[in-house]
Amino acid sequence: MESGKSKILILEDDESVRSALKEILSRAGHSVFVASRPDEANSILASNSNIEFLFCDCLLPQMTGLDFIKQARANYPSSKFKVVLMSGIYTDKSFIQEATQSTQAVAFMKKPFDMEQVLKIVKKEEAPRREESSARKLLYQMFANPTVTNRQKRKVIESIEEVSGFDLPFLYSLLVETKSGGYLNIYNADGSVSGISFCNGNIVGVDVDDKTTFLGEMLIQSGYATPQDVQEALRVKNNRRIGDYLIQNNQLSPHAFDLILMEQMNIRLVRTIVDQKIRVNFASAEVEMSNPSIDADSLSFYLHDWIASKISVNWLKSLYVMWSGNIIVKSPTFRDDHPALSMSLVKSLEGLTVKLNNQITLTQLLDIKGYNEVAVYKAIHFLLTKGLIVFAQRAAFASPAEQLKVIKKIATELENKNSYEIVAYMETGTGGGSAESILSDFMTLLGDEPTDTASEVYSQWHKVRKLAEDAMTASKDTNKIDQIRQATQRNEAEAKLRANSLMEEVKKALQYTQYAKALELLAEVSKLNPQTQQLHLYSSWAKLGSVEVAKKNFVLKEVELELMQVPPDERYDTLFPFVIGLFNKTKGDMVAARKSFEKSVALDPSFIPARREISVLAAANKKQDVFNVDLKQVVSGFFKKK
Repeated sequence: MESGKSKILILEDDESVRSALKEILSRAGHSVFVASRPDEANSILASNSNIEFLFCDCLLPQMTGLDFIKQARANYPSSKFKVVLMSGIYTDKSFIQEATQSTQAVAFMKKPFDMEQVLKIVKKEEAPRREESSARKLLYQMFANPTVTNRQKRKVIESIEEVSGFDLPFLYSLLVETKSGGYLNIYNADGSVSGISFCNGNIVGVDVDDKTTFLGEMLIQSGYATPQDVQEALRVKNNRRIGDYLIQNNQLSPHAFDLILMEQMNIRLVRTIVDQKIRVNFASAEVEMSNPSIDADSLSFYLHDWIASKISVNWLKSLYVMWSGNIIVKSPTFRDDHPALSMSLVKSLEGLTVKLNNQITLTQLLDIKGYNEVAVYKAIHFLLTKGLIVFAQRAAFASPAEQLKVIKKIATELENKNSYEIVAYMETGTGGGSAESILSDFMTLLGDEPTDTASEVYSQWHKVRKLAEDAMTASKDTNKIDQIRQATQRNEAEAKLRANSLMEEVKKALQYTQYAKALELLAEVSKLNPQTQQLHLYSSWAKLGSVEVAKKNFVLKEVELELMQVPPDERYDTLFPFVIGLFNKTKGDMVAARKSFEKSVALDPSFIPARREISVLAAANKKQDVFNVDLKQVVSGFFKKK
């Protein structure tokens, strides 16, 4: 067998299909084994531990193909074969999605299929022979390659097995960009499985464990339906969905309901973006187009939202530690009128697109006065994910002082981290790989070893290197690292509980307009758990409640960034429109403020702060009317008969 060719097992009871598959794969130089029954396939697997592909029919004589695959994985755990499912009977969307999820199949072929399709699947799924480059590292190397082709992108996507949940927005973007079709299956540490369906680069289905729906709240918030209409639809006892009821009664347009269903898909996609390791596999398949769906244009807005609201800035700091000294340049796809440049994160950094013409690095961007650190990291990540900018060559340190500044920044990031956390930090930034390659890549950040042994830069360089080397050495002791990981997880759990407890105190303080106390508590919550639910909304409320006239513009800019970081699934209860109302009120737009407060009350009539704000606005309007009334009317009023 030629180097690079694969060992393939075909389990198919239809002799004509089995023979055709064997012939075309053998001609391509692959070593092919065939079986018509599960017991025959078991014998082959028992004597060949290095089978790379299993083509399996879903309906077999002794058991289903899915049951056989599960049994084979359990019986031969050392066999890392990739599964390609085949069926001419079970071809509906729900079966294909469930089958690819349960077997982690890389493709599903509907019979009859083109034999050339078989060769394409094997060719693109053959694992890269270079162990030194992890799939995740290849994923982010695209940030430095403006000429990467769609075929290369697909190959990287299909080779990825373990990533961070924060990598998913980039994966979703690539699957849409490359017009892929099939199912992306996501396996979480808690055993839950999610499935995202793609048809020619459109997201057409999102299947997650959490089926919570916000349809009623979304209809009210969007203004597509009145609270009364929604409440009436919910009261009517029938089997129809709320949208169908409102459409049939001419209270909602079908187009508006499609937009709401797209937003519901967005919320479910958001819930897959988590701060933990996940396993993924993409199974190519023919997926039918359906509506509603998320196309490339719609995805840009959602992508901006996900990066702004879900991805933590600490994770981004780890990711970009390797790129902080590289010059940022505009890619060939960059254009001044690109819609991405008008989105909030980018617009919040005044003059960013001009500065990108000046051979600037991420480190230099972070030093610009008036640029918020969170906005810089998230805006750059958004533009890189969209492929509008890329990293060029690494800029050499201009002086020992510049090298010292970078090393000190890295030292600060590593400070108070244990070995497990330091290794995780280094893995995120370098893309993973062997311990030696991670350490080697990490050390390039520090620059060459300083020559002046008496200098501060020399001592700091060696201090950071020792921290990195010690962490890598500790990571090889699996027992010790397990103990550290468990301790870290316990500490994180305790911090989250403490943060949730403090949030209850924050709510009480805000109810009694104790804004200074609320801000103090919120600062502690942010340190304990920056991902605490509704943190940005309560922070916005506290800041707007205590705003001083002289600092109004500064506070409004701060709150604008806070509101960008509110996840989509936190925007459909009474708190979000209430805070938007406070924001509009502070800006001086009382009409918009009143509308927002009314939406807040519509979602929860018992929410006193919103009712109080409506009363304050009404009283202010009444007072204003007295002073604006015509003088003639005032005078004549004194002489009217009682």
